[in-house]
Amino acid sequence: MNSKPHFLLDCDPGIDDAFAIFCALEFAHLDVITTVSGNVSIENTTRNALHILELAGAEVPVHRGADRPLRVEPVTATEIHGNSGLGTYVTPEPDQREQPTGATQAILNYCSSGDAVIVATGPLTNIALALDADPTVADRISHLYWMGGGTTRGNVTAFAEFNAWCDPDAVAVTMASGINLTMFDLDLTNQVLFGASEVTRLREASTTRATFLADALEFYQLSHDASTAGKAMHDPCAVLGFLRPDHFTFRSSNIVCSDTDGEQRGRTLVSFDGDELLHRVAVTADSKEVIDLILMAIIDPGGAQ
Repeated sequence: MNSKPHFLLDCDPGIDDAFAIFCALEFAHLDVITTVSGNVSIENTTRNALHILELAGAEVPVHRGADRPLRVEPVTATEIHGNSGLGTYVTPEPDQREQPTGATQAILNYCSSGDAVIVATGPLTNIALALDADPTVADRISHLYWMGGGTTRGNVTAFAEFNAWCDPDAVAVTMASGINLTMFDLDLTNQVLFGASEVTRLREASTTRATFLADALEFYQLSHDASTAGKAMHDPCAVLGFLRPDHFTFRSSNIVCSDTDGEQRGRTLVSFDGDELLHRVAVTADSKEVIDLILMAIIDPGGAQ
């Protein structure tokens, strides 16, 4: 049996980040978590990451990252994720402690031997700070999988997705760095929808982790238009796009991000033409299979082959 792949997860938990962490723990060897402000404050994203690991019975080093974007004022999405980041849940103080090393140094350390894989499910601030500290780290990252951006749509403005809008400068720096990158944007993640049937499947499992996530998922759904068929499970797509690429299709591209302060702020512009296409965009997902994998990670941990 093949050994599980290793990677570093840079995240801002966040309800869908919680699902992503469980997927990472189930289908990979999660080496490191670095946290960043985004869905909620850095204090909450770090506390949430530690608590989710405790629910999973896992020990993974967690390193606190940037508490604000590179230049623009920080914003959060508490209206989507709740004040704590996990719906109405009040995250308890975890027993596991965060590491004394900050996220920037943790990323540099992780990439020191080369061929490092990073999955990022929040603003790219920590990645940009690592690149600023040592631009050569780009050569030691074999691939960066990022949930963010929008090829044809936004969810904060008509043009910009939340993670890109939160720190457009960090996205611009990362895209220009030479890192091989795959973007899982809103056009992709809106193919993977969780609705009432997924809540039911979680509740029927009757485990602590499944009930916790069912409650969080119901809050997540209520924060959106209840008339829609389901809510996008954004962040697990980036994790599973790395770990189960056979359930996705990809297209080579070049991506740039607008770091202006006007209406174009955070807009990701994707070009599929050119002789040297450094990036990729995930185009389609096998929705049913991806949904089943996410639920398996929660309901039947250890059952994956």
